[in-house]
Amino acid sequence: MSLLKNFKIIISVLLIAVSFTGCMNSVHLKDLVVIEGMGIDLKEDKVNVTVQTLNANTFSSGESPQGNMTVNTDESGENIADAVSKLSKKLSKKLFFGQNKLIIFGKDAAEKDFKKMLDYFLRSAESRPDVAVCISNDKASDILESKENDNPIPTENMVYLLKNGQSAGVSAYITVAELMNMHANKTSDVYLPVVKTDEESKTAQANGLGLFKNDELVYITDDDETKGFLLLNNKVKNCLIEFKDDELGTIGVEISHVKAKKHIEIENGNVKLIVELKSQLVINEVEKGIITGLDKEKMKRVCASADKEISRLCTKAFYACRNNGSDCMRVGEYLAKDNPKSYEKLLDEWDAYYKKVDFNVKSKTDLKKISDNTQLD
Repeated sequence: MSLLKNFKIIISVLLIAVSFTGCMNSVHLKDLVVIEGMGIDLKEDKVNVTVQTLNANTFSSGESPQGNMTVNTDESGENIADAVSKLSKKLSKKLFFGQNKLIIFGKDAAEKDFKKMLDYFLRSAESRPDVAVCISNDKASDILESKENDNPIPTENMVYLLKNGQSAGVSAYITVAELMNMHANKTSDVYLPVVKTDEESKTAQANGLGLFKNDELVYITDDDETKGFLLLNNKVKNCLIEFKDDELGTIGVEISHVKAKKHIEIENGNVKLIVELKSQLVINEVEKGIITGLDKEKMKRVCASADKEISRLCTKAFYACRNNGSDCMRVGEYLAKDNPKSYEKLLDEWDAYYKKVDFNVKSKTDLKKISDNTQLD
């Protein structure tokens, strides 16, 4: 009954939305196609748009719907607006974007015509600022075909993947509004989460972050770089890290309450980004020994090793951005804030100077627990 209840809620929302369009522009619900997800790919010299829509036939029997309640349809055009117009004609109904949950850019689209495509979301009346955005590691249409364990609305599950992934340090959750703000900001570049389809489970999985330079995808981070990037940008709520100790073996800890403070220093004419990162630590697993048997010296060593690993992750993330010319860390913004005169001097040649920016991170973990049941003073 829960699926049927959810569908009734969706219908109620649609009815309310349609009722506010006014008498002159009123549209009956039966004349709408409800969009749940949108994928954008390049297909030869055209833009190919795939929409995931609610399948009305699923509810025709009057019984509680089971499994996937959506269907995917695609059409190509000269641009996104043209493809959407053709989709509306193909489906013989007006496309309703009020329920859209996710926009996926294919890798080709992100690498080649991303800036041009953003213009659609800037100008279109159908664009909504709260829709999640991501990149496919191949085609966007492949992600929309993900079964998501037969979830009634697959894109809904993918949005949960992005939100939960950001909290855990493995992905990011970016909305259209945030994307457009990054795009408009002259002192930063865009970054977006990347997803892929697992061949065995046919579900979407996090696959790093796509870093942009001048609105072109230039690099996709690995797991370490992703975690370091999210730690540096205060996006992580609880993440797991592992490291080795000569005596204790592999140690697993949970990092939470992360606070990273950034500022710029100028040393001998060189720009340096300084980060002070504080966090809380819980020791979850020790390969050799019992967690509750750790003495103060060993716990101090564990904290020091955790700080070293956090610093390694953050450093790797910074240089992944810098070496690919992507200022997703907003170094230019911090320079403009901390030393506006220097920024003005470097502005015209910032791309060249950015590649020489140095980095230093100081991590300080505060050990709170050595297990879920043992609280330290």
